[in-house]
Amino acid sequence: MTEHQFAQQYRDYWDKGAAVYDEIVNTEFETDTYDHWKTILNNLLSGKQNLKILDVGTGPGFLGVLLSRMGHQVTAIDSSPEMIAKAKRNAEKYNCNIKVIETDIIEYKTEKTFDIIISRNVTWFLYNPVAAYQNWHRMLNDEGQVIVFDANWNLFLSNPQEAALYRQAKKEAFEQGFLPYREEKDIEEGDQLALTLPLTYVRRPEWDREMLKYIGFSKIQVHEGFDSNFYSTGEKILNRHRPMFVIVAEK
Repeated sequence: MTEHQFAQQYRDYWDKGAAVYDEIVNTEFETDTYDHWKTILNNLLSGKQNLKILDVGTGPGFLGVLLSRMGHQVTAIDSSPEMIAKAKRNAEKYNCNIKVIETDIIEYKTEKTFDIIISRNVTWFLYNPVAAYQNWHRMLNDEGQVIVFDANWNLFLSNPQEAALYRQAKKEAFEQGFLPYREEKDIEEGDQLALTLPLTYVRRPEWDREMLKYIGFSKIQVHEGFDSNFYSTGEKILNRHRPMFVIVAEK
């Protein structure tokens, strides 16, 4: 299968999940999760205003809307037409002036440069993360920053020790009433797609730190331990061996 065919499969997968993730982000907008994320972003951006920000893999637009409401100039991109439609509706719903673009998020290039390039739970699903990081480096202003929120969501698919830990965590989470976001057949499809992706086979953020340094980023920082406030009891159990991290890398 060609890279183009894989990319189409990935788009189709996210198209099918757009409504589910739209419900999730709208819950985030309406609960204290919104305030938690606002505090995290404000701290990472050092309270700066009117930054030019590219939100990569915006999905239904949670980060894009939040950053716009914080006073920043936001461009939001995604490969999924259905996600883009949700993002546009959410931008209108929350009265945000966001430039929303449907495009391949790895190949996207523009003469415009940005102060910040940000993503949330996106890089794990990139079919060529090295090309993406190289492209982001080119699109940043001097001293601009890449901010990547992610986790080792799928390391359990390639690492037997992680698989055993995840099976036990999943069992306990279900016992506590955890319900998956998507149907089992969609989860299985996502796992099969993840097996075609390079970041399923490496431990992060160590891999990212080395790759970003090689590409030319400096002052690379990694933070963890900020995600527990977002989770229900079941989610905390499910994700206890794969906490979210945020990588902040300066050009």
